[in-house]
Amino acid sequence: MSFIAGLVWGLVIAGLTVAAEHYGPSYRTLSLSGNGALAVISVLVPLAVYRGWTWVTNRWSGRAVVPAIAYIAGLWLGVGFVAPIDVLLYPQGPGSTLANAIPGLLLSGAVFVLPVALVAGAIYLALRSERMRPPGIVILLLYVVGVALGVVPLIGTIVGGGLIAGAAAGQVWRRGGGHTTASVLVILLMVVAAVGLPYLLAGGTLPALTLPG
Repeated sequence: MSFIAGLVWGLVIAGLTVAAEHYGPSYRTLSLSGNGALAVISVLVPLAVYRGWTWVTNRWSGRAVVPAIAYIAGLWLGVGFVAPIDVLLYPQGPGSTLANAIPGLLLSGAVFVLPVALVAGAIYLALRSERMRPPGIVILLLYVVGVALGVVPLIGTIVGGGLIAGAAAGQVWRRGGGHTTASVLVILLMVVAAVGLPYLLAGGTLPALTLPG
């Protein structure tokens, strides 16, 4: 069941990524089309990992290792389907075949899912530890560092996503709820890290506000 849950999350992310790749909006130096669609994966994978870790540990408390691995495997495979989906719907030439998409099927999850899951899992376990019991300010610092890592192309966003996902899972566990609030927070922070910071660093500016009258 956990594998199917991860797979569904991954397929949704893959579908949205392909849609953004071909139909994503653009604004000055900001674009969600083409390679810019990677921002969709960067934002949604931490959300899926956070929801997965909390769901698995709540459902299989004390015996969550195998379900957690199964969930991440499903998410890995689902996100990897971005390559086959793209080949099937938008073939670019004779070389665009399902066979050629297999490396992308495996590599996408290895790059965008596994590091986030490992970092988030480590943070989540630390925040749950009865020995450490870090104060709430630690969660805030994890959020801040996670966003700040967005200044480092790709790898910074991936590691930052793991920090944010793990911090959100730890926050929900400490409070005993608040999944919706934490989910919105993960999305907003990842949008800043994966879209906002790169846009500003590329010389982008915010749209000017014109007051009526």
